[in-house]
Amino acid sequence: MPVWRPDRKELAADILQGLLLTAAGALLFYDTLLAAIPMSPLAWLWHRERRESRRKKEQARLRKMFREWILLLAGSLSAGYSVENAFRQSYRELQLMFPSGGPMLDALKDMLARSENNQGAEEMLKEFAAAYPLPEIQSFVEVFCTAKRSGGGLNSVIRSTAGQMTEILDTRREIETLLSARAYEQKIMSIMPAAILLYLRVGSAEFLEGLYHCLPGAAVMTACLAVYLAAYILGKRLVDIEI
Repeated sequence: MPVWRPDRKELAADILQGLLLTAAGALLFYDTLLAAIPMSPLAWLWHRERRESRRKKEQARLRKMFREWILLLAGSLSAGYSVENAFRQSYRELQLMFPSGGPMLDALKDMLARSENNQGAEEMLKEFAAAYPLPEIQSFVEVFCTAKRSGGGLNSVIRSTAGQMTEILDTRREIETLLSARAYEQKIMSIMPAAILLYLRVGSAEFLEGLYHCLPGAAVMTACLAVYLAAYILGKRLVDIEI
């Protein structure tokens, strides 16, 4: 099961947050909760946004655990363990590094349990790559299966691949660190228009009286809301770069 699939609690929290934000937007832009009815699709957009954010966080966590696991696996193979024992040893060590658990630990635990029934490592790794289709995982599984079938130099191939993939994952992490500052700036800029409008409503409500409870004012606020949402989406796309 993919790690970014939301559970019921997360789904309920997304819906509640989306409804609250929609109600706040209705009051802020139209000064009436009735406007929340036509604005209700925004709650679904909020859920989609949160789901995508969780998916990326879970992918980042999986990449981190996978990086540590292949390093542990390569170390166990260098110490003379067989492939099966290296999987078992790397699982124990990964448990110590991530005591709170995670998708990589769950997958390894399942592999070790199935290996007791003489299920091959190749088949299990292919299923793991299918469940978590990250390029790093798929590349490693392809190399592992090829080396396993060829029957030559499996340990050296895995160690070499582990080193190369570690460099790639480290580079990815450095790029994500550089982009995080821009993403933070984008979040601040997304909040500012609503914050300014709220400030005017609280401190100088008379300046906005002509925009509420009349058709021309509602049209102006609808146009402002559309521009606001378009700017938010554009800003997200500018900083949301797939690495």
